[in-house]
Amino acid sequence: MNGRIDVHQHAIVPRVARLMRDRGAPFVLPWSLSQTWEVFERNRIGFALLSNPVPGMLLRDGPEAVVFATEVNEAVTELVAAHPDRFGLFAALPMPHIQESLEQIRYAYEQLGADGVVLTAQSAGRYLGAPEHTEVLAELDRRQATVLVHPMMLPGAPLDDPPSVLADFLLDTTRAALNLMLTGTLDRYPQINFILAHAGGFLPYAASRVAALSQQFFGLPAHRFQSYLHRFYYDLALSAPAALPSLLAAVPASRILYGTDWSAAPSGPVAANTDALDRYPIPPTDRARIDQENALRILPRLAQHLATGTGDDDRALACTD
Repeated sequence: MNGRIDVHQHAIVPRVARLMRDRGAPFVLPWSLSQTWEVFERNRIGFALLSNPVPGMLLRDGPEAVVFATEVNEAVTELVAAHPDRFGLFAALPMPHIQESLEQIRYAYEQLGADGVVLTAQSAGRYLGAPEHTEVLAELDRRQATVLVHPMMLPGAPLDDPPSVLADFLLDTTRAALNLMLTGTLDRYPQINFILAHAGGFLPYAASRVAALSQQFFGLPAHRFQSYLHRFYYDLALSAPAALPSLLAAVPASRILYGTDWSAAPSGPVAANTDALDRYPIPPTDRARIDQENALRILPRLAQHLATGTGDDDRALACTD
């Protein structure tokens, strides 16, 4: 395959936009297929994993969350079916509703042909390693799932200043990663491939501090913390060049993935992020890992499809702008 594999891309197709407006979303991200092809060409993207994390604050109860997640996943699957050589699906789950999420995992993998799932860093104020999430994580572990951990606003009362996307999102990801470490979740579910969005938030920057203090405050030896750092994958959406020194000091290139955050991020910042990554002094072998090879290692369905032209692509119907 020519081009990068983008593991962090959103597709607010018309059906999803209507769902969000119907549920009172304060805004709906602009998206069109024609703009998406322009982003592909400008950033030399060959394939993108599409994810639309379910915004729990818009949903009142379990049944509504199930309808929303199902319709979002089916809408994106229509786009994937129309362009199976360019798109894959990270399916949304109706968390924190456990039984409903288990059913959505089965449906997404067995009916929609999902490549993985997207989970918000926390739902209903509870981070991923909370005991009540055990059944969902056990099922994802059984399926050797790839899971994109995507931030939302922090638990508690929302603050308007500064905007959540500038700092709170990064802290939400950092807190989720530390929670997965300190609760032993990474040890209990070793078959899950967790991708931390946006270069892991503040985690790489704070890694030396956490390593120095984790034994004293949490009984977690520094060497264990370092091994946990290497359990995660980290996408580069909106992270170059500033986050690259900390990230590359914390983990090897074999744990880093290309990502854009289109269409949550406009095409201009996406291109600036890619250009900064291209200019950064990374050895060619490591660049190949970041652009393609690492993603193929944790996305076997995609690897099989690209290698043989086959796979679970019975994802029918087409999507229009």
